[in-house]
Amino acid sequence: MDKVAFLSTIPPADIARTGMLLDYASAAAAMGYEVLVFLALDGVLLVKKEVFEKLNENIKKKFDDAVKLGVKFVACSSAVQGFGVKNFCKDDIEVWGVGSFYEYASASKFVISL
Repeated sequence: MDKVAFLSTIPPADIARTGMLLDYASAAAAMGYEVLVFLALDGVLLVKKEVFEKLNENIKKKFDDAVKLGVKFVACSSAVQGFGVKNFCKDDIEVWGVGSFYEYASASKFVISL
């Protein structure tokens, strides 16, 4: 299966761009791609439990729909440490270093940075 890697630094407060990220990731998954969203810098706040719970209901639904389609969300280890993320919105959020993301991205058909 071909892979698509997204690198996102979009803060969850930017509802339009966060929605676009989730829509693009879901579209790729629906087309049969294996999809990974690597959340770096402010992007990691999307999966921080305390932030996620306060998000717009539409964004939460888009996130849940993306997960149901098989989109995998991965938090950057440096961002997790920098933002003090202790709890994630979902149990299956993984934490990777940037090197692991580069490895995944190098094997991907498309790499999209948002």
